[in-house]
Amino acid sequence: MRQIAKMIKNVISMVSVRAALLSALSLALPIGGQAQQFSVQQGQASQLNLLDEARNVSMRNMYNRALYLYVRSNPGLLDDQQFYVNFLIFLMSQSSDFDCDRAFSNEFERRDFFTNSFAMKDQLRQIVNSVWIPERFDIAFTIDTGRYDFSSTNLPFSEITAVGLRETLSNSIDLYRGRSCASDILRGTSVDSDKFAWTFAVVDEIAERKSPRFPFGSSMQLSTNDARVLFDRFGRRLYAVVSYQFKAANNGEQLIQIIPTDAQLFGLSSDAVVRVQSYTHPTLSQASYLDITNPLKLDLHELGMVIDVNFDQEGFRAVATGTRTDSGTDITTGGVSTISGSAAVGNSVFIMRFATPKEFKAGRKLVGTAGNNAFMTLFGSVDFEKISNTRAPVSGLLQILEQSSGQQYLKEVENYRFRGAFRPAGSEVEEPQSTTQEESQLD
Repeated sequence: MRQIAKMIKNVISMVSVRAALLSALSLALPIGGQAQQFSVQQGQASQLNLLDEARNVSMRNMYNRALYLYVRSNPGLLDDQQFYVNFLIFLMSQSSDFDCDRAFSNEFERRDFFTNSFAMKDQLRQIVNSVWIPERFDIAFTIDTGRYDFSSTNLPFSEITAVGLRETLSNSIDLYRGRSCASDILRGTSVDSDKFAWTFAVVDEIAERKSPRFPFGSSMQLSTNDARVLFDRFGRRLYAVVSYQFKAANNGEQLIQIIPTDAQLFGLSSDAVVRVQSYTHPTLSQASYLDITNPLKLDLHELGMVIDVNFDQEGFRAVATGTRTDSGTDITTGGVSTISGSAAVGNSVFIMRFATPKEFKAGRKLVGTAGNNAFMTLFGSVDFEKISNTRAPVSGLLQILEQSSGQQYLKEVENYRFRGAFRPAGSEVEEPQSTTQEESQLD
């Protein structure tokens, strides 16, 4: 009876302490010790393989790249217990169906989980150091121009827009979901959820804390003749593909340096890409472009279309001829139409423009106005993490544009998100992939 009373007293004492989680309990209880008997492994955290989560963290996400580079640059961070526990919660938060409120069924399970997790530290460090991290990335821009000043030969940019970005080029890179999850899981413990790099300040090339600049500024000088040709050919909309370099501070500060390295400013039509201006960094320029010279099949499952094209490519620009096959609607049959197009590419981003029949199907909807020119423009990125010999997954934004006869302005009439894939010409069309796959930077 004394032993039973003593055990009950110990349990009540442990509950009242509310698990001082790390500095007290994790050091006092050996891995695999008696405390494990109190835990009922029902929480979602115990069902996750954190080593697999660490290996599979998507490096298409800016925050994930920033964190892994930060840990690599400061290798002692994982030896800090407060940082380490928050890092584990970051890994939990990467699982899309993980519910922070159901991470642990009781305080004993939470304590034992983190206590035992220290056995994984060296393996996690090895994984973080071995994951491939792309330190360059591309962004697609649309540039709407203002009225050309013939007296000063200045062409102002009335609006510069990064197209459909998941991650905006702002002053910081944050992970709100991870911070919120850590706050919930660690509430009532001695571990500080703020002892982690949930936010990175973005700095430019000279370490000023401001968002990365658009390398062409807000206007450009252009000869009178070039301006006329530009407006006649492309209207008042230009495009740019800008490559940036991504670097983490190695002095313990939570800073990410983002530097524009290569860029093209151009006009895009159904049969031509005209370079208006180029930017190359004096020392960091390493121009790299997607190779789209092989005949391609572009499957856009969600929009019910397949595009077969042959591209003639030179550097960042290419022109194409091919066909577009529509699957049809519930009450109409599909059809095949001849298209012409052009494309501009970066290292991982592409912009494609195709001239289409004046009335055509996008998804299950007919689009087009009689008498207007209709264009289909795709802004997308390639998912290099999931590429194979037969399939390169792509995703992004499709815009339907119309240009009235004699008008310089292109009017956007519809836009759609898309997922699909580049495939070798002649290959079979695949069934649509699950929509739960990782989104691209351009989603």
